[in-house]
Amino acid sequence: MPNQPAPNLLSWASEIDEGTIMQAARAARLPFVSGHVALMPDAHVGIGATVGSVIPTEGAIIPAAVGVDIGCGMVATETTLTAADLPGTLDALMPMVERRIPAGVGKGHEDPALDRALNEIGRPHTHLTGKQEATVSRQFGTLGSGNHFVEVCLDERDRVWTVLHSGSRGIGNQLATRHIADAKNLMRRQAIGLEDPDLAYLVQNTPEFDAYIEDMLWAQRYAMASRARMDRVLVDALFRVVGQGRRVRTINCLAGETAVMTSTGIRPISELAGGEHELLTTDGLWVKAPVRSFGRQRLLRVRLSRNGVEKTVYATADHRWLLRTHSSGGTRYWGKRPAEATTAELRQGDRLAWTYSRRPQGMTVDDEGAARGFVFGDGSAVSPNTSRAIFCGTKDLALLHLFDGIGNPLRVYSTMKVITGLPVAWKTCAPPLDSPPSYLYGWLAGYFAADGDVGQTGRPTLASASRAHLEQVRLICDLIGIGTYGIRRRMRSGFGKEPTPLYLLGLMRGDLDPSFFLIPSHRQRFEAGVNAVERRGWTVTGVEETDRVEEVFCAVVENTHAFALEDNILTGNCHHNFTQMEEHHGKKLWITRKGAIKADTGDEGVIPGSMGTRSYIVSGRGNPQSYNSCAHGAGRRMSRTKAKRELSASSLKAAMRGRTWNEDRAAALVDEHPEAYKPIDQVMEDQKDLVTVRHTLRQVFNYKG
Repeated sequence: MPNQPAPNLLSWASEIDEGTIMQAARAARLPFVSGHVALMPDAHVGIGATVGSVIPTEGAIIPAAVGVDIGCGMVATETTLTAADLPGTLDALMPMVERRIPAGVGKGHEDPALDRALNEIGRPHTHLTGKQEATVSRQFGTLGSGNHFVEVCLDERDRVWTVLHSGSRGIGNQLATRHIADAKNLMRRQAIGLEDPDLAYLVQNTPEFDAYIEDMLWAQRYAMASRARMDRVLVDALFRVVGQGRRVRTINCLAGETAVMTSTGIRPISELAGGEHELLTTDGLWVKAPVRSFGRQRLLRVRLSRNGVEKTVYATADHRWLLRTHSSGGTRYWGKRPAEATTAELRQGDRLAWTYSRRPQGMTVDDEGAARGFVFGDGSAVSPNTSRAIFCGTKDLALLHLFDGIGNPLRVYSTMKVITGLPVAWKTCAPPLDSPPSYLYGWLAGYFAADGDVGQTGRPTLASASRAHLEQVRLICDLIGIGTYGIRRRMRSGFGKEPTPLYLLGLMRGDLDPSFFLIPSHRQRFEAGVNAVERRGWTVTGVEETDRVEEVFCAVVENTHAFALEDNILTGNCHHNFTQMEEHHGKKLWITRKGAIKADTGDEGVIPGSMGTRSYIVSGRGNPQSYNSCAHGAGRRMSRTKAKRELSASSLKAAMRGRTWNEDRAAALVDEHPEAYKPIDQVMEDQKDLVTVRHTLRQVFNYKG
């Protein structure tokens, strides 16, 4: 329970020094602080405002109270692994993590694949210099220094978790520092005296305030996207070292893992948050629209079925679904909008609306594209620069005409014919997505001729040993108006001692024409199956309550107010009001949590201890006295300078005994010694009225910045 160490100040900390109380009290005396300042159990002195404080303000924000590491936060992933699955040591994981998640002051990496993620985050309000742009790119997906870390932990059930703590790196610091300086300059120009110059503030509805909010939100998006990337890299590396494993959940309207159709492929909606993306909407059109976070909410489980295949989507109770009301699937208005139902209103048997991209006008099978597609399926790479087409049997010979004037002259062998001198890219990769539609359609036709088949009922199916190849096919189909069914897997024997997977992708015959089928037998079966039944939409089989309370995401599409989930499910926009303000005690307030996290009723959170101690997965209790907040960690009891002076590398090694960690850097990590922090168990005891502990994690692997 809290105590009141000073006027307008409530504290949950059993261990707190006088300097921390005095600093928090100065903030509590500001005229625009609306209500008491709440000190969390981890509270300690910071710059301007206390670390571990929650400050409610009305009409103004203190940039220094938000801090210089904007967006600093945690992500934890529960896996299917248990302690028994782990090898005797995780030493093999350390170099993989060090290489893929660079750490340390100014550290970064070069990865061209990051450009797309950065483009989707957008740009801050403040113009970035060329040097800053380079830093933003180089430090994206990197850990940084200080108390940032990567951990592998075991909970009380011996279930394996990964935990990661990171922020917005150098750019967040630079943006925050600039706005803190701007606020101080405003105070001087307006002759406003403050007890501490670092409490300089910005007034709502001013250009300076708006600029800060835009930069702050951008830095939060940057930090979140960067953390999401590191989480994927970390979990993938762990599974590679162990040789198995799957995610159970990540402690991150729609759950973060919900897949959405974009013009660049199927993407988890949490990865899209904060950016604008080309999404598929009503009438098969692609539109650019923002995807946003709508805070932490409880999720329902929606069970769906199509053609005997089952699918599950998690959504909030009031998320809007569009229902089929006629044979068009609800994708065309026909003078009226499709019927709607919230998740809570869905009933077994409800048929969900669907949407498929439009087929481009005049699209035909391009011969060169078809030749390339055939090589992709049935050719081989000859050298780093060339590939060849291989023709075997009467089926393949039907494709020889596609290569007229392409490659070297035909060579004839006893059992096959070969054309060499073709570009190696024809075998190694699919064509660029911005290729003309007829070229993409031709490539798909050629690939289907090599690796596809048409069943006796006229259903076309493409097969591949590579799921990634079929994912690329689905993306191309989405762009040129060809519907697909989900990728299926079956095991096959005869390709080695152990069965190997074969992946199958069904194409919707209604979006194809006879010219697509380059093999005569394929075309004949396709034309004979004119009466084959083809189900494009999904049917609801049930809606169930769950205990999942997570950050949720949704798109905001103007005009149509709808977008497509994976498998072409047309769903509605969220109509929530998006704001960074919260309502407390009947007022709309800016709630600044510096070194604290939101802990509303049911909110899941991660509270880390220091090196060598425990971390906790918690759910919030929604305590109004703390503004629905709790501590975000153990909190320092020693400054970094004092820790380096009074603690030693040898005692740090003793504290970390039995764990895999950066032992070779012990001398550089003394300032992160567990004795430099408050005991995490006492912090958790102090905030029993703020959170409920769900899982207690103990470290087996620790990688520090």
